Amino acid sequence: MKQTVQPRFQRAVLASAVSLAVLQMAGQAQAQSAAPAEPQIQAVVVTGSLIRRAADEGATPVMTIKATELQARGHTELKDLVLEQPQSLSLGTNSGAAGPVTNLRGLGPMRTLTLLNGRRLANEPLQDQYVSVNVIPRMALDRVETLSGGAASIYGADAIGGVQNYWTKRGYQGATIKAEYATPEMSGGGDTKSLGAIFGYGNLNKDGFNAYIAIDHQKKTALFQGDRPEQHDPEILRTLGLGLTPDARNASPIANFGFTRAANSNYNPAFATGCAAPYALPTLGNASANTPPVYAPGCFRNPLYWNAVTDGSEITTVAARASWNLPGGHKIDLDVLHSNFTVQKYRGMQVPGATQPFTSYTLPSTSRFYPGKGITPAVQVVGSNTGSNTPAMFIDAAKTPGTASALNMNNRAIFFQWGPAELGPAYRNDEQTNNRIVLSAEGEVLGWDYRVGLNHGASERDTRVGEGYILYSKAQEGFDKGILNPFGLQDEAGAAYLRSIQAEDYTYRLNKAYNQSVDATFSRALMALGGGDLTLAVSGELRRDSARTFNAALDYVMKKADGSYNIDAAGNVVQSDLVGETPQGVAKKLRRDISSLVMEIDAPLTSTFLLNGAVRADHYKDLKQTTVNPKLAARWQPLKELVVRGSLSTGFRAPSIMDIQNPTPEVRTQVMDDPVLCPSAQPTVAGTGTPKAGYTADQVCNVTTNYWTKTPNNAFLKPEKSQGFSYGAAYEPIKDLTVTVDYWGLKLKDVLGALTIAEVQQNPAKYAEYIIRGSNGVIDHIVASQANRGQTRIRGADVSVAYRFPATSFGTFDAKLDGTWYDKYEFQSEKGGVWLQNVGVITNDGRYGGAGPNAGLAGMPQMNPRWKHTASLTYGTGDWSGTLSQRYQTGLTDLTPRVGSTLTKVDAYSQFNLNVRYKGFKNTTISLGVNNLTNEWPPLTSNSIYSGGYVTSMADMMGRVYRLSVEYKF
Repeated sequence: MKQTVQPRFQRAVLASAVSLAVLQMAGQAQAQSAAPAEPQIQAVVVTGSLIRRAADEGATPVMTIKATELQARGHTELKDLVLEQPQSLSLGTNSGAAGPVTNLRGLGPMRTLTLLNGRRLANEPLQDQYVSVNVIPRMALDRVETLSGGAASIYGADAIGGVQNYWTKRGYQGATIKAEYATPEMSGGGDTKSLGAIFGYGNLNKDGFNAYIAIDHQKKTALFQGDRPEQHDPEILRTLGLGLTPDARNASPIANFGFTRAANSNYNPAFATGCAAPYALPTLGNASANTPPVYAPGCFRNPLYWNAVTDGSEITTVAARASWNLPGGHKIDLDVLHSNFTVQKYRGMQVPGATQPFTSYTLPSTSRFYPGKGITPAVQVVGSNTGSNTPAMFIDAAKTPGTASALNMNNRAIFFQWGPAELGPAYRNDEQTNNRIVLSAEGEVLGWDYRVGLNHGASERDTRVGEGYILYSKAQEGFDKGILNPFGLQDEAGAAYLRSIQAEDYTYRLNKAYNQSVDATFSRALMALGGGDLTLAVSGELRRDSARTFNAALDYVMKKADGSYNIDAAGNVVQSDLVGETPQGVAKKLRRDISSLVMEIDAPLTSTFLLNGAVRADHYKDLKQTTVNPKLAARWQPLKELVVRGSLSTGFRAPSIMDIQNPTPEVRTQVMDDPVLCPSAQPTVAGTGTPKAGYTADQVCNVTTNYWTKTPNNAFLKPEKSQGFSYGAAYEPIKDLTVTVDYWGLKLKDVLGALTIAEVQQNPAKYAEYIIRGSNGVIDHIVASQANRGQTRIRGADVSVAYRFPATSFGTFDAKLDGTWYDKYEFQSEKGGVWLQNVGVITNDGRYGGAGPNAGLAGMPQMNPRWKHTASLTYGTGDWSGTLSQRYQTGLTDLTPRVGSTLTKVDAYSQFNLNVRYKGFKNTTISLGVNNLTNEWPPLTSNSIYSGGYVTSMADMMGRVYRLSVEYKF
């Protein structure tokens, strides 16, 4: 009983204390005389409040960006807004297929609520915790409103970090067509093409009716490391002090081979002739630069060819809206949205893993490609060469002294890891669809303003393999029959056979999510106060969040000896014929019913002092739990030029239904050294360990390892709770110059996070129970699932400066800066654990990726710069206008650089964009722009979490990009 009452009592004490303090301020403010009457301003609903008001009258700061401003900054997609917005922080190295997401306050997208026209959309269905901005219709967009922090009392649990509300146009007449093209200055991929149109009919003011439809389609091509060779060539990177060691031989299309499955990479017949570049390159081994050197010659797959730095994508949105203005001030709107986007996620070369019959292929001595039988040259070795042993491969007389001879194969079967060169880098198509229909009405009845709505949303995520994914059994058959060549490029018959054994367009994972709700808000003035009417708003919502998972498709699931499919009791696929991805899914329908009640009061006690209070109660039926979260805010304007404001709030976030109810483990893979059987001084850097006695490097070092980020039962998870505050001021010292500063803080406890692979690698003894091993002692999989970790405390300040210069005879100038400064970002990796600081640092310490609020999503530590801002200068004259914009963030200190690196600082990053618009042609707007005007690359880093040497979460590898857009209005 005490556990239920005590938190409510604490919240009541908190609210009472704040109320007393604010009322004391109010008493002082009552003595001030009323200000002169101002011209009437139309009241609107502003993000962060249920009550209609003028946009600048609220007690909580809201940042508004018009769609035209985004265009002026050179944005070609809403991802650009996510990247540059100072209140939204990078998600480490996460470049997953969920699409770009907003991460306000660095608390994770699951704590940022993304709305469209003030209402929810169906979540991305795999995690069921956030919405990608890719689903927002750009052609219909009017503005974006962002409320950072303290929003849970109005919008619910997932708004602890804040709310980002995208508003579309209410009414559009005529027709507009817009075409855009952006291309990097350097050759290669990364081109963006888009075509959009909007058509509307009806005048709301005259006809009382309007309907429009907006369509937008965008396609972006992938960019590979090979498209930026000077930035990614390992030989060049090694000269920059990054501590990069030589590459280790690994699975490649020009296979290394051995005589057992446990030792399958000792020899390579193509090493002496260059390994068929660019698909693979020769190496002497990652310890070849040691003193003394240890040589392990062979071929490794060339990262310049196989690794993408930017994935391809295709986005299509269709938004339609019909609006009616009825007599008596009533309004009805019908909104329909269809969004579809596909991320072409490149995954490099795929090799057999733990769910295939074996992790290697075999080649019989009868194959025409068997080494030493004519097509494939014999391997040269030194030392004893009996036909039953494994002598060292010959390099040259200096490195491997002795008499060289052809390896005595003795018709032994050979084993190897291999992937096809001719199919190119494998990619999967991660397709997401988001549909929504909303019927809403608003107006006034019996002195009450009302807003009501019916909302139905559905999303689907269909993950399919594209090209480059093959079937293990068919590949092995090709080796057995002498069709496939593991030691060189395929002949015509082999290439045709490869194409025939692809599993192209096979769905191996399917998830759906739904959001249904009915809401109603009523507000009215209750009585007159010194500064205006005391206004009450009451809002209620009934919402059902549901999801559906599906059984794994059985097409490529292998069977047991008894003819049944090889699936365990929990529904997990044990053995699959598909190389590179594992079919996933256990069929289940998930549901959560939430009923909410919100009350808000606006009390303008004087003409200069406003008090706002709100309280929200949510009942979660599946958790059998009710949570109550209050908020108190105040706004005081002691001078016409000065506004002072502050707020206190609490928040609550329940584990998602996918966290608790989803029966399907999410299986991912990572190339790594076994932290126990292949220990290393750099446990997070694959290929740096040494195998223990009884195991070979091919078994336990630099191997592809499965790990689960979800387990079938997470019922033990508890909700997390938060407290937040903000206080600040807006000052206008001279006409048209506005300066705002808001200091804020948030504290979370029982933070929902996940154990990371890095934590297991760095402390395998502590997490031994999570390392699941097979009968041979080798890792089968690692469980890295959700848990309540510890606490998080963050504090910082938002700063905004805007100035409109006095008009001149040669044009107008506007300047703007928005920035966020982080004072503190600290967290515990476990309950009661030490506090770890995470401002201005980069580290591969696993605790930073697992215990922070983004755990389970980013997979890598989040970076929090001390300062981040966007700035712009806009000039206009006649038909011409131009905007020079900048995004900037401070540098970082590397706490865990690679061994041997001389680089411990990550430089600050600054990018300038220039955009010029011309409207001199009838009904036409032409925009020319350059993004990354000074051709800046992401900062260099020696940290192993960025294998390419660049902090690509700060910026992409496009370099300077030229843009052209043409818009024509009919």
